Amino acid sequence: MAIFALEELQVAIGHKRYHILDRSMRLKVCNQDQIKEGGVKALKILARNVAVFRLNGKLLGLEADCKHMRASIANGKIDGTIITCPAHGWRYDITTGECLTEAWAKLKTYPVDVVDGIIYIEV
Repeated sequence: MAIFALEELQVAIGHKRYHILDRSMRLKVCNQDQIKEGGVKALKILARNVAVFRLNGKLLGLEADCKHMRASIANGKIDGTIITCPAHGWRYDITTGECLTEAWAKLKTYPVDVVDGIIYIEV
C-alpha cells in the first residue's frame, strides 16, 4: 500500500514563478515485530536502497547506499548508533546520517512510524 502526498510549492526566481510538486510516499516496510532491537530491515524503493533500524527502542530510516562507492551499509557492523560500511569502512551515524569519514557524505534520513503494528517509511 502506498499513500502519496502531493504538495505544490511556488518558487519565485527573478520575475518568473515556478510550480514544484513535492512528492513523498509512505510505504509499508514490515510488521513491527520483524525488526528486533539492534536489527535492520533493508529494502529497495524506486531504485533507492533504504534501511530501517531499531536502536534504543526507536525506528530510524536511512539511505542505505554508502556515498563512497554505493555499497549497501545495511549489513554493516553497528556500534551504538554508528554503522560501518562493510565494503570500505566508511562510518555513519544512523540517527543523523552524518558521515564520520567524510563530512560531505551525509546520508538522507527518512521518517518512520508504526500504525496498527505495521512499520511505514516516508520517502
